[in-house]
Amino acid sequence: MMKRYVRAVVLLLTAAAGLTFSLKKADAAAKDYRVETVTEPISVPGQILSDAPVFNSDTLTRKQISSKDVTVSKGTNITVIGEKKTVVNNKVLKWFKVSFPVGKKKYKGYIKNSYIELINITTAAAKIIDAPEGTKVKVNPAKKKSVTSDGVIVTVKTSDKVNVLSETTFNGKKWYNISFDFNGKHVTGYLRVKFVMLTKSTKEVKIYALNEAQFEEEMKKQGVPEEYKQYLRVLHDQYPFWEFRMYETGLEWDTVIKSESVVGRNLIPNSKSEAWKSKDPKAYNEKTGKWKVFDGSTWVAASAEAVAYYMDPRNFLNERTIYQFETQEYQKGIHTKTGVEQVLSNTPFSGKKFSYVDPLTGKSAKMTYASAFITAAENTGVSPIHLASRVKQEVVTSATTTSEAVTGKNKTYPGIYNFYNIGATSGKKPVLNGLKWASEGTDYLRPWTDPYRSIVGGSMFIGSKYINVGQNTVYLEKFNVTPKDRYNHQYMTNVEAATSEAAKIKKAYEESGLLEKTPLVFSIPVYKKMPASPCAAPK
Repeated sequence: MMKRYVRAVVLLLTAAAGLTFSLKKADAAAKDYRVETVTEPISVPGQILSDAPVFNSDTLTRKQISSKDVTVSKGTNITVIGEKKTVVNNKVLKWFKVSFPVGKKKYKGYIKNSYIELINITTAAAKIIDAPEGTKVKVNPAKKKSVTSDGVIVTVKTSDKVNVLSETTFNGKKWYNISFDFNGKHVTGYLRVKFVMLTKSTKEVKIYALNEAQFEEEMKKQGVPEEYKQYLRVLHDQYPFWEFRMYETGLEWDTVIKSESVVGRNLIPNSKSEAWKSKDPKAYNEKTGKWKVFDGSTWVAASAEAVAYYMDPRNFLNERTIYQFETQEYQKGIHTKTGVEQVLSNTPFSGKKFSYVDPLTGKSAKMTYASAFITAAENTGVSPIHLASRVKQEVVTSATTTSEAVTGKNKTYPGIYNFYNIGATSGKKPVLNGLKWASEGTDYLRPWTDPYRSIVGGSMFIGSKYINVGQNTVYLEKFNVTPKDRYNHQYMTNVEAATSEAAKIKKAYEESGLLEKTPLVFSIPVYKKMPASPCAAPK
């Protein structure tokens, strides 16, 4: 039986809508917990005060976006995501790293802080820099009076941590309204901007454990199906820092299987035994004893029994295949480059670099494939483990070979790459369909003329079309039982894909040493009127 059940007081992720274990802090009775440090990035809204030149770095040497000079217009809303300082001719310059729109796209670059006004600040983390000994905090920029606490003048020193509450300008000079602790008391006041730099913030989060009785009570209260409970108990006994959420589809099981068994919607290799393949007249010729090929040269329609087996969550609530239900939002610190390298092991991408043209600078550069997936995750919020696993599933054919989708050597579409096989719709030449899609359009960094554009741009597509609209697990990408475009908006036709990809994700976590203490979140579908026992594999 399970010894502990764990949930986070502060969630690191937001999953698809569904039934969620409550996170109340009735953990006074909790028997165990651990502490995790969470880092929150800089994200402060701002506005351009006057037409501002943008640079590729915090120096005046390289302009951004190809060879053109780039200027962001007055009044443009931007987001500050970093801050640096440089010294030029003994003069200190402060720079904001910002994210800003250019047409329908967003770019990043550096702008002098004098061009930017911070607006609508909600307690931004910061630290004191270059502050002389005894630097005083003022009551108001317009007055010389200093803030006092218990009769003592409040001062700051370099490296002190503070929070920025707002920005104001007085006599042409910028001031921050800051708050912080001074001699054990919380104080607020004003300080010149030159002494303050925005930083990432860190905080400790307690992740609590429930005992066995609390776990049982919680599952009962949340209405977890009885037939799911036995599997969840075993999993939480092995991995006590995991969290399970039930995704209530509201759909009847027989209706779902009938809808997903429409001929051509789910495919399986022709090499499978007869029971796995559909004998619907649209899929099978009874006279010749042959199955109709729907994709490539080997993919035929899956039987309803095969669909039911792969769609029944109870068949996969185990430590090897549970990962098809893991929510796929990026978790920094959990989804690491080491984990990505593990996914890419035994593939042509393992430890390898590729050449590409930086879409912002227009200059040639090199990057490892693992780094590209991390870059994609940081820009789109999609798990790099998921992205790398998807690529391994879609285009890797052996330890040394890949499909033509990522060689850049296709004769019809030379120099085009499609790492996720996006647009590779079923047919005699699905790879060509995908390369055609990758060569057209201007969104998602298309055309994909190098691996970088394909890996990062493809991540943008997956994030916007799947992860961020509710299909945020491998299972839901394969079997779309969400309300939006139900049964039709499905990433792949291979009925076995979600289970196969789950095994790759598990291996990555296992070999990177992340499993034992990682608070992974799983969203597991629940259907109405399910069979009493898990649907068996076709014989």
